[in-house]
Amino acid sequence: MKSVVAIFEQLVPISGGGTPRTWHIVQALVRRGHEVHVAAAYGVDRASAMRGLGCAGILALPHVSRLDRRKMLKYLLVYPWNVICVALWIWRAKPDVAVSHNTVAGLGALLGKRLSPRTVTVLDLTDLLFEYLESYSKRWMRPVLALGRALERYALQRSDRIVTISQAMRDILVREYGVSSAKVEIVHDGVDCTVFQPKDTGSLRDQVAPWAQHVCILHGVIDPQDGPEVLVEAAPKVLSRFPHTAFWWVGDGAAVPHLMSRAQELQLTDHLFFSGWVTQAQVSEYINASDLGIVVLPDVLSARGRVTLKEFEYWACGKAAVLPRLPALCEIIPEGEASVFFTPGAAEDLADKICTLLDNDQRREEMGCRGRQMVLERFDWRALTDRLAQLCESYVTAETKSQSAPLQ
Repeated sequence: MKSVVAIFEQLVPISGGGTPRTWHIVQALVRRGHEVHVAAAYGVDRASAMRGLGCAGILALPHVSRLDRRKMLKYLLVYPWNVICVALWIWRAKPDVAVSHNTVAGLGALLGKRLSPRTVTVLDLTDLLFEYLESYSKRWMRPVLALGRALERYALQRSDRIVTISQAMRDILVREYGVSSAKVEIVHDGVDCTVFQPKDTGSLRDQVAPWAQHVCILHGVIDPQDGPEVLVEAAPKVLSRFPHTAFWWVGDGAAVPHLMSRAQELQLTDHLFFSGWVTQAQVSEYINASDLGIVVLPDVLSARGRVTLKEFEYWACGKAAVLPRLPALCEIIPEGEASVFFTPGAAEDLADKICTLLDNDQRREEMGCRGRQMVLERFDWRALTDRLAQLCESYVTAETKSQSAPLQ
């Protein structure tokens, strides 16, 4: 089977976001003996990228960093070009299947299908991009968001198949976007348990917060639409009970300056640490040096179907997590198993849940152990993406049979 995989993020080295999932999809297709071509942005030369992915060919796309303060304007310039490049590449390569990460890359696959009709388009959907960007309040963004939502709806309805991350997201696609449930399959997000695993990183904790009795961590891109300020607002109540607690923000994003300013207003500066952008391996080290993982998301449509990578990475390192009570996250695990849930956006409730776990070391450690066992059994990337690769094979087989069936 000849396949094209497209993502408009930096895939090598892995840059977070959707890249771990896409990288493992490529690996699964290669392991199963398929000819794989990958359209993505790369932070290394062509030869190194091909060796790292093990693929037959690559198309290097321009890249916009998610940390760029002017990223929205740059997306408007770069992404239409990327869509055209992917479409023309599919036309020339004529793959059996085109797997696209999220709807913008999916538009490139759909345009390419017009030129290569036998290609099966598979949309690997982890987020509703233009629902997610709805919180951008700049006036010039409003027509862009309206057009983007229309194009997103088009990509969802016209893609041959959709693989998404949760039953909650599947329900949203059917109910809000008119997508046929018959063409949607679920393959959850996961974690690389060889990168994220329990290890001793006590020296890191001694370097960053030698005074801390407890460390709470939130990692990843720190953007305003995720509502990260709720953790800053929760911190004073946590500190009133556990005054020697540090809050680590591992990563970077547009919300960081505001969070730093608010922390200064609340006189929390000594308790908050911002690492800046770090590698995936370094993220694992920070998690292992902490006591408790935090996930924050608002209660909006885009977040109700989302499953972030954070909680899987916390669990893989043997750490309990505090999660927002949202449908997709509640679908992953029962409350109290390896996590507790708080009301999204409610700083008081978040603080209470953090304190509940900081107050009981044994319970927290037991939850972390259960989380580690759970990801090994159910959420390891290799098993998950092998399942996705099998689905792609079945889609191509079904399309081939359909095209070769005699007319009645």
